[in-house]
Amino acid sequence: MAATVNIPVYLTLGTGSVTEIGTIEIEADAEGKFTLTTFDVSAALRETADAMEAAAKEAEDAAPE
Repeated sequence: MAATVNIPVYLTLGTGSVTEIGTIEIEADAEGKFTLTTFDVSAALRETADAMEAAAKEAEDAAPE
């Protein structure tokens, strides 16, 4: 079984508080090395953006007209 590591991703806007917005899970290669790529980071940010858009859409649909 390959070793994995979970790296939390945080967001701070302006002088506001720090919020965890997701995690990046990385598996070790055959030599036991972990490599973090820009693809890994962008995938985590994309997943968070998708969740934020879905929540906004739900709120918009639930709002009275």
